[in-house]
Amino acid sequence: MTPAPRLSADDRRAQIVEAVTPAVLEHGAAITTRQLAEAAGVAEGTLFKAFGDKESLLLALAQHHLTVGGLAGEREGAAAAPELDTLEEVVTWTARVLVDRMRFVFRLVMALGPIGQRAAHEAHDDFEASKHRLAERFEPFRDELRVSPVVAAELVRTLAWAAASGWGDAQPASSVDDIIQVLLHGIAATDAATRAAASAPRTATPASALETQKA
Repeated sequence: MTPAPRLSADDRRAQIVEAVTPAVLEHGAAITTRQLAEAAGVAEGTLFKAFGDKESLLLALAQHHLTVGGLAGEREGAAAAPELDTLEEVVTWTARVLVDRMRFVFRLVMALGPIGQRAAHEAHDDFEASKHRLAERFEPFRDELRVSPVVAAELVRTLAWAAASGWGDAQPASSVDDIIQVLLHGIAATDAATRAAASAPRTATPASALETQKA
């Protein structure tokens, strides 16, 4: 039997980061090296050899998750994007991907405290560039937009962040479906049916699939 190929140092580090992410989300920056080693299924010495110390590992973890998919998830999302043939499909799919991604990013940064904030600050330029990468999704539908593709991307990103963070509210007022409706139709009711739907009782929004997966 042919032995499995040996992982490169970078691949090994990425593998460890992915393995310990759920434990880091649970324990935050207070997690011990012993807990990290157990989560990764390696000896503590292996962690030190790969990352140097715990803070370097946690920083590498934050940087990994903020850059692999892009801070707004547009790289990760584009790779798995289905065939989107209409503007409504683009808005709906993109908003859901961004809210899922941003919920995870928000939770990660909060769990890591200053380390997470440092990584987010370092990713600021990439976050700004993500607006233009997102705009490429809207470019084929430029004639159907009231604003430019870049403005459309900025609005989707801004509203997705609002829905993901809930502005710190225990029970956020807006859901993913809400922002999709606002992006597609605005906030003004256009007929009695729309007004009735807006005033109907709301059910709790289920946790995102990505957040559940990372937890």
